[in-house]
Amino acid sequence: MAGDKAVTGRPGGLAGLAEFLDRFLLPLVLVVAGLGVALPAPGRRLDAGGAILITLAVLVFCTGSSVTFADFKGLRTAFRWMALVLAATTIVLPALAWLASRLVTGPALQGGVMAAGVAPVEVASVALTGLAGGEVVVAAGLLIASTLLTVLLAGPILMFLGAHSATSQAGLLATLALVVALPLIAGCGMRTLDPFGGRERSLVEIVGMVSLLVLLWEIASELRLHASDVLVAVALLAYLAAAGVLGWLLALGAPAPRRTAVILTTAMRDFAVAAGIAASAFGIAAAAPLGIYGVMVLVFGAVVVYISKRR
Repeated sequence: MAGDKAVTGRPGGLAGLAEFLDRFLLPLVLVVAGLGVALPAPGRRLDAGGAILITLAVLVFCTGSSVTFADFKGLRTAFRWMALVLAATTIVLPALAWLASRLVTGPALQGGVMAAGVAPVEVASVALTGLAGGEVVVAAGLLIASTLLTVLLAGPILMFLGAHSATSQAGLLATLALVVALPLIAGCGMRTLDPFGGRERSLVEIVGMVSLLVLLWEIASELRLHASDVLVAVALLAYLAAAGVLGWLLALGAPAPRRTAVILTTAMRDFAVAAGIAASAFGIAAAAPLGIYGVMVLVFGAVVVYISKRR
């Protein structure tokens, strides 16, 4: 930590807080999700004003600021592998989500489950890939490419699967462009230009993790626990398990670091972006299942890191 402070000039207090949030992310996820369910009124008031999309934009910006445009030159050697992963996930994951959505009833809940299938790579999977010893640049490349594909294809795919959207496809595209594409580009631009000489990185890490927790709290606040939520949880767990199997199959034959990156980025889809898609396309009630899914994917990622560190 001292060496890192000497190189970057980051304040020790902020660096320590960032390390604390990173180390205890899993219990914090569970606590925040529980608070959202137990005390939903504040979160629902914020959600009514569009807070989910605003918080999402902050999180995406922080994620983009972790890489420079030059970092992606090293992806040339992994280009074919990444193209295969992107093609497979773009086609197969929406189909798996559609199948899982058949386990629940009601257009809002079904829409929430289907939204997970068209979401991009979970932003936290990039950090978790690094913690697990995986190829961070590959994970970041898959994140950015999958985000662009989501911006372009989420609406058409949902329509193809028979979704009855509450908003126009153009409206969904505009929402994704404003809260995902533009913040991502802005974050990459800031890291590339580096106007603060790296002094802001601990603060950006903290803001990113806090915004992730706030998003989970906002989304969990939309949960209205009923007996039907058991079926929602089963459907999302089935989707996550199937996505994990797909990631394992796509990673066969890859070096261990790349295998970790492929499995995590394939299985972990961004619950926050999925919630934004669901809320924009099907109404705010459709975002409720993504609170459950968000807890699931973060627990899954934490377990993968735990296993990887003990090999």
